[in-house]
Amino acid sequence: MERIQAVNAYIWQDVESFQEEWLQCRRSDQERNIREDRKRVEQAKKRLADLDVLLSRLYEDFVLGDLSKERYKKMTADYEAEQERLKLEIEVTEEWLETQETMSADVDAFVALTQKYVDVPELTPTIVNEYIKKIEVFAPDKSSGKRVQKVKIYFNFVDDVEIPVISEPVVAKSTLGRRKTA
Repeated sequence: MERIQAVNAYIWQDVESFQEEWLQCRRSDQERNIREDRKRVEQAKKRLADLDVLLSRLYEDFVLGDLSKERYKKMTADYEAEQERLKLEIEVTEEWLETQETMSADVDAFVALTQKYVDVPELTPTIVNEYIKKIEVFAPDKSSGKRVQKVKIYFNFVDDVEIPVISEPVVAKSTLGRRKTA
């Protein structure tokens, strides 16, 4: 509850700067990767076309008797395996690139969600399901004499929102049988 309220307050202090900051942070980390992946997809598509030509020539050499049957089978199998690998790589990479391009739409959806729940008086299952993608609960640490447990919250659309005031993951502490929840 506290984390959701803190995220809402942080976002609504300056919505545009949050959107810009979030996109800049995510994109600066991934912009180089996106360029590299696009280049890799183009190279894979070029190699795929080259393999088609090679397979055609290989077949012609086999038919003309310039290549033994065993050598033809081995080379054909190798080229076909490479084609399948390249097709899969192209498909996966293009899906990833599409996901990265929808990133700005995701931040807009998250801002709309925070607008829907500006003043959250009580945490309900509906709010939790709309806001939170997953929660990581780490093993408790008892080294200081108190039980301290780290909890990391991943929000829908934007994953982990870094708030300058609350940059540490949520920590739940319990003493003498009383538990505080994150």
